[in-house]
Amino acid sequence: MDGPRRRKGLAAATAALGVVCLALATTTAYFGYRTYVAPSTGYSNYGGTSLLSSGNAASVLAGVGQAADPIPNSIAVSGSGSVSYIPNEALIRVGAVTENKSAIDATSSNAAVTSKVIKALNAAGVSNSSIQTQGYNLNVDYSNCNYSTCIPQIMGYTVTNNLLVNLTSTSPSELGSQVGNVIDSAVGAGANQVSLSFSETNSALAGLTNSALQHALATASGKAKVIASSLGVSITGVISASDNSNSGPHYYSYGAVAAPAMATIGSVSTPIIPGSQSFTENVQVVYSIT
Repeated sequence: MDGPRRRKGLAAATAALGVVCLALATTTAYFGYRTYVAPSTGYSNYGGTSLLSSGNAASVLAGVGQAADPIPNSIAVSGSGSVSYIPNEALIRVGAVTENKSAIDATSSNAAVTSKVIKALNAAGVSNSSIQTQGYNLNVDYSNCNYSTCIPQIMGYTVTNNLLVNLTSTSPSELGSQVGNVIDSAVGAGANQVSLSFSETNSALAGLTNSALQHALATASGKAKVIASSLGVSITGVISASDNSNSGPHYYSYGAVAAPAMATIGSVSTPIIPGSQSFTENVQVVYSIT
């Protein structure tokens, strides 16, 4: 009887030892991967910040989304910088749309209206160098069919001639006044489609972009310093840096104006006020650490 009891006791002890070993192995695996959450510092933390530890190699990812292969001994951060500006350039799209029963009559009537619009723009102080054809379309107008056996019939033709007028001025009030004058002159001459966008000239845009990038890099550097200080490591240099922006400000459209609505303004000029706009540049920087 003592032999079977001893064997049962030995088996129980072996099983208990196995549970302890498994617990130790699990504990070792857990401490092999540590998650670090950055303290609240006022910056955005996309997807969290993690510290991956493997021997002497460590990588911290902050605000850069998902990274499949982190660079050892590094801190990867993203930064953004925004700039505000008052636009110094206006792009006015002026269109003349005409309809007629025949294609030749539609194109002829459109040519007459467009010529009057250009002369009116010249009289308003806009030179031909600031005017260009942006698009020209001749479309066939078919009758609508309400049943499957109907054969569409040609009802007429529509012609659209779009002009792009480019105006620049360093004075917002002067630019607004010029834009309003162009709209009134074009519609008064027969234009029946108008849309407006504001932006910056290339020379001004270059300076704004550089300022936004410097702002973004400063933000990235600040993030990296906070993370390094919190982890007790030192930044030794820059491994890589990239610009993740969509490049510069976008054009802002201010809709369209039809000729019948504009005809009621009489001697009152169309008021246009260029407002403040902004755009953002984004960078990603990887710093080496020790």
